Amino acid sequence: MLARHYPILLLLFACVACQPRDEITTYSTERTTPPRPPFNAAKVADQLDRTLAAMLPIDETVWFFKLAGPAVAVAQHRDAFMSFLESVKQGTTEAEPLSWELPKGWSEKGPSDMRLATIVIPHEPQELEIAISSLPLSGAWEDFVTLNVNRWLGQLSQGDLAKPTILKQTTKVNTGAGEATTIELAGILKKSPAMNPHAGMVAQAAPASPSESAPKAAEPASEVGFTFETPKDWRPGKTSAMRKAAFDVGSDGKQAEVTVIPLPTSAGPQITDVQANVQRWAAQVGLPPETKLEQFIEKIEIDGNRGSFIRLESPAEKSPRVAMLVAMVEHGEKVWFFKMTGDPELIDQQQGTFRDFLTSVSFE
Repeated sequence: MLARHYPILLLLFACVACQPRDEITTYSTERTTPPRPPFNAAKVADQLDRTLAAMLPIDETVWFFKLAGPAVAVAQHRDAFMSFLESVKQGTTEAEPLSWELPKGWSEKGPSDMRLATIVIPHEPQELEIAISSLPLSGAWEDFVTLNVNRWLGQLSQGDLAKPTILKQTTKVNTGAGEATTIELAGILKKSPAMNPHAGMVAQAAPASPSESAPKAAEPASEVGFTFETPKDWRPGKTSAMRKAAFDVGSDGKQAEVTVIPLPTSAGPQITDVQANVQRWAAQVGLPPETKLEQFIEKIEIDGNRGSFIRLESPAEKSPRVAMLVAMVEHGEKVWFFKMTGDPELIDQQQGTFRDFLTSVSFE
């Protein structure tokens, strides 16, 4: 039966096979836009800025060595920076807390308002600078490192990184003053009057020569940033770029020191947070970690600015025992610390005088 239909099927197949086929036609035309060049990672990296920084803890102070500038320029001086860092040694006087050896061709500028020193590196078309400055150590070391690295990342227009990520990127360098933690970061430095690559860091400087007798009413230089009345029997102490005012107090063989130190709020919670500071001060006087510190904090107002007042004292079994009065208040872009430290009995005798001193303060 199927055989009778074979001729018809063959005829249909032949007709289909004879149909004209669709042909694929290609054309050539000129490109309207030039091809995109391959991505050059090295070239892009060279267009960035770079920060090479080191943190060196000595007792309760952390010293910063920071080189910031165009990535290519910083890279050229990386090895010399590390050699310079290795040469750093602890100084023997308060006026010179650190010493170092400069590589050939480098020069040094003296103390400035926020730096212990500035190291100048010759480079064309523009010289580079290493800023040497300090901040008080606050909290755990790894947290301190993380806070400062994230601050520098912000200056490089970058976002924060998690602590484990930051710690993996750090390296240790042995210096003459101990082990330093270094890190190298890249980004685009913010260029604005309110921000410089070293914002948030404070340095010590050479002490000024105090007068032989304290005036009844002090008239500090305009850059000090505040005025006050000096209490009777308070003698001028050692001031510096970090210490805007300082006094020595003594009675019956007992001694105490008063200091006034402003620190930038840009340094973050390690400076602005009351609890973090109280924890650090409590450790300095020897209070155990489990101490409930909230009981020692009271509210205070200085020249219309609300702040905190703290009194801490060493435990009875500690020798020698130390007491501390601290007032901290935020004004403008700085946190001002007014601190009296010394013999507990003398501190108690001077507490009223210290509060009167705070009342006399007027910020400029």
